[in-house]
Amino acid sequence: MHLIFSEDDLRVMRSIKEAVDPKGLCNPGKIIPQSLPEQMPLSHYPGKGVQTVALNSNLGEKSLAFAELEKTGVVGKRVERPSSESQLQQILGQAYHEGLTVLPLGGGTALGVAGLPEEVDIVLDMTGLANVVTLDTKNLNMTVQAGITLDAINLHLGGKEKGFFLPLDPPLSHRATIGGVYASNFSGPSRLLYGTLRDQALGVSGVDAEGHRLKFGGITVKNVSGYDLTKFFIGSAGSLCIITSISFLIYPLPEASSLCEASLESQEKIQDLLSDLRSSALIPTSVMVLDGASGSGFRLLTAFEGHPKAVERQSKDFIKMSENYGARGKSQMSRHAMMEHLRSAINPDDPENNVLTLKASVPIVQGIPAYTAISQLSKDHGLKTKMTLFAGNGVLYSYTSKDNEETLLSLVDGVKDIAERFGGHVVPVKTPRKILSTWGSRVDAGLNCHMLRPIKDKLDPKHILLPLP
Repeated sequence: MHLIFSEDDLRVMRSIKEAVDPKGLCNPGKIIPQSLPEQMPLSHYPGKGVQTVALNSNLGEKSLAFAELEKTGVVGKRVERPSSESQLQQILGQAYHEGLTVLPLGGGTALGVAGLPEEVDIVLDMTGLANVVTLDTKNLNMTVQAGITLDAINLHLGGKEKGFFLPLDPPLSHRATIGGVYASNFSGPSRLLYGTLRDQALGVSGVDAEGHRLKFGGITVKNVSGYDLTKFFIGSAGSLCIITSISFLIYPLPEASSLCEASLESQEKIQDLLSDLRSSALIPTSVMVLDGASGSGFRLLTAFEGHPKAVERQSKDFIKMSENYGARGKSQMSRHAMMEHLRSAINPDDPENNVLTLKASVPIVQGIPAYTAISQLSKDHGLKTKMTLFAGNGVLYSYTSKDNEETLLSLVDGVKDIAERFGGHVVPVKTPRKILSTWGSRVDAGLNCHMLRPIKDKLDPKHILLPLP
């Protein structure tokens, strides 16, 4: 194993092994060596030129992310903006030595998924790490630093003489950094065809709480020896380590793309249409449900990609299928139009006034009933809420505009009850501090107590990183 992993990587795997198997009963001495050399002293990491400023400086004012952080009620004492991994190692090494708490910040689009404290000593502005490290189009992989945005990645991949893309399209992809997407485990409508971030990530590099560099996975699909920690750290929200770079699969741009839109008036008809679509031979890239254009009924957006003739045939078949349920359908053969419509559907209509964003996950067949129930709940509270359902996955986003916190609290409680009733759960994406502070753990209490917390205590013994979400 020493030929494959560094001593720091092995130490992390050993810490996880000890956390979940403290008596060493499972395969003792196998996979992970029982003894490891002493750690390097923290002073090993020199790191120079780190940009350090006060939280209310111009550096913070230039970023919407810092404005979003302030809205959550987090008070930060200073900002550090590393431009290299070695600088980040120095910052974390010194923070660990001095017992200073650290919060990593990217685009600030999903701060609610993290365990945010009311006060933090250091805010890490990760946008200083925003480069494409490697791009290998022949082997369909790339490595990027954690602070680069999704849109910047796809602009680079889709540039002249490249013709590739990364099929990750979470909300606000123009601001969302790839490190933040990894930390929050967010995805978009294209997950129906291409899968989630877990299906795209090949390898990851990061820095642990003590300032030691970590690296797991690689740039090939079959690259796992030891523990597959590339997948394990997804969704950890900055609580176990700070991610610095990620390697991904990339895909050639489809030859053709189309977006089909069908409008239906009743819940029963759209449920029947979706059931028919799931049992058909059609292979959509995404299937999304929104409110009807007039505020009543439903709009169904279905995208197809691939060979031009296959896309044209599937689009025609879908329109014909929808017309069997009385839908008014139309299609458009354009990748640009498809992406713009999907982006508009998944993003909040009024980002500045959006104060509450929730993400619910329910069984696929319960998607429409949950969508309808949450939509009606919002109307009963007199709130303006935009709803978006990934009908092929059971993932639902709701964006609610400004209102008093008591009304929002009541809405959140109602959404939680609805999700639980339909066999799902809800996580906060963007919420006021009062709601966030009363939310509680995002994971099962037993899992948190018996597995995640022991791992957290091993990897971050001084708890300088964010609490477990």
